[in-house]
Amino acid sequence: MYKVTIQSTPANESDWRVVAAGTWTPGEQPQLEEHILSAEVVEELFNVTPSPTDKSGRNQIQCGDTLYAAVFRRLSR
Repeated sequence: MYKVTIQSTPANESDWRVVAAGTWTPGEQPQLEEHILSAEVVEELFNVTPSPTDKSGRNQIQCGDTLYAAVFRRLSR
């Protein structure tokens, strides 16, 4: 299981801000605290399969004029 944050920024800027946070188990939908993202954005962001050895990672997409990034870090066992 990973701790995740979703960040966004206008495509022509680099001022990222956190728009959602929660947990995620690869292959499942993320469990996010309050968020206002479309289901399509969430699905694209989490359409990755981290390697079993990956302790952290990032996936970035663009939707219209906004960039979104899912940043994930493995929770300690």
